[in-house]
Amino acid sequence: MPVIKPTNHTAPVNYPESNYPIAKYLDLTKFASLLSIKSIFLCRLDKLEDHFEGTTSKPNLERRKELYRTRHFSGHSFKKLTEEEIEREVKELYDADDRIKALKCVSCWNKYESESAALWKIYSDFHKGIMIKSNIDKLVSAFENTAEELSLSEIKYIDYNKDYMPDQNAMYPVIHKHKAYTFEDELRLIHTVEFGHGLTHDWSAEKIKQGKYIKLDLNELIEEIVVSPYAADWYIDLIKDMCSKFGLNKEVNKSELAR
Repeated sequence: MPVIKPTNHTAPVNYPESNYPIAKYLDLTKFASLLSIKSIFLCRLDKLEDHFEGTTSKPNLERRKELYRTRHFSGHSFKKLTEEEIEREVKELYDADDRIKALKCVSCWNKYESESAALWKIYSDFHKGIMIKSNIDKLVSAFENTAEELSLSEIKYIDYNKDYMPDQNAMYPVIHKHKAYTFEDELRLIHTVEFGHGLTHDWSAEKIKQGKYIKLDLNELIEEIVVSPYAADWYIDLIKDMCSKFGLNKEVNKSELAR
């Protein structure tokens, strides 16, 4: 099954403990792309606007320095490093974290209890946006026949200046975000592209350099389609026509925030 359920032998994630409603807010262009190529876009972590994405926290960096001050194995014995050597060692770790960001691609979803005016405005359009409603089980089932492996994780929010996050695995920075984004209540699909020596992937050989499209079953994924609050009637008809054209037989409704 392409969405991997975590075990003691897989990368650590905050896998959902129950089946609950989720939503994804899209603009018309992204929705049309989803319908036409029946693939969802996973964006490279290093291309997201939040510069904290994929990074460790300040306390983690300080803790790494302290570990190097107290113990560093070289050859067959421990040796004391100079502060300059410690800074260099920690910078190499930080640079590796930064390279890993270009190997991780994510599709972001939101836990759904009710519609969010903020998410309508940020990720779509109050006049022409679209929201896809689904749930955890349907999301997982939608990828059963895809070739790529994916992880699924809820996001934990921290203060990057004050809070520690777990260390020792490249997945931890991917499943944490700055607490300024707690309103998103996010979970995300995560795909790691193949990489070679030096933690690099040749994105120049890809058709899309900003991320990766992954095939899925849209009829399995989508439970309902909701059109933004101030959409005109003709726009709702347009979305219905688009769904019909691409063989997606799903209910299309106007936002509950509509007047």
